[in-house]
Amino acid sequence: MKIDLSRLLDRAVYKIDFEQDVELTKISTNLRELELVDLVNIKGSVYSTEESLYLSAMVSYEYYENCARCLEKFVNRVETVLSGRLMENSKSHDEIDDDELIIYYENNELDLKEQILTSIILSLPMKSVCNDNCRGLCLVCGRDLNKGNCDCNIQEIDPRLAKLKDLFD
Repeated sequence: MKIDLSRLLDRAVYKIDFEQDVELTKISTNLRELELVDLVNIKGSVYSTEESLYLSAMVSYEYYENCARCLEKFVNRVETVLSGRLMENSKSHDEIDDDELIIYYENNELDLKEQILTSIILSLPMKSVCNDNCRGLCLVCGRDLNKGNCDCNIQEIDPRLAKLKDLFD
């Protein structure tokens, strides 16, 4: 996804709004491969201040995920913010603040594809559950407890008190 910044740089306008669907069907990282349900939506604006240009956008996407409790496949929806200061790639950058995300552009054009990919990867949750009330799998027989109870006898014993159980056996 590319945005032409020439009107902002010439001070003809002070803000450019945009919304676009970006096609990224699969995203691979070292840990996992992400299969997206549909196009990635990015909506935001690039605006000019006296010192610099800034990007503020919302990235929305849906992907297929397996529940961390019951292992069922479900669709997870994530929205994440993408924002930062824009700087031309060819200029020296002495005034960079460490707390600020710097996004580089070249030839008066901002290419957001790499930033969108990075934003998606950083916004992925460590574990996802199909719903907050997911009961998971039985620890003994492996049955999905969301679909019904099992007859397994599960006695949870506090490991600190496990030695006391031996006294009664």
